[in-house]
Amino acid sequence: MNQHKIRIMAGQIKFLHDFFNMYEDAQIKVNVEQLNKVDMYIVVETALTEDETVRYVKEIFKKTPHGAALSYAIQLA
Repeated sequence: MNQHKIRIMAGQIKFLHDFFNMYEDAQIKVNVEQLNKVDMYIVVETALTEDETVRYVKEIFKKTPHGAALSYAIQLA
């Protein structure tokens, strides 16, 4: 199992934090490592590669009600 550190940036970081805090599904398990005013760092446990993990995290949040409305960036830390 791989661990990838990802940085998520957003003006409304609370919505992303609420979604990803302790998130788990068949592909990934997420732990929030650090929460700041406009960004947060998460550690993702997964069998996916780094690039696949970033794409997957973007896609799952995009499907939420806030995902289509908020401006955010997700990248490797």
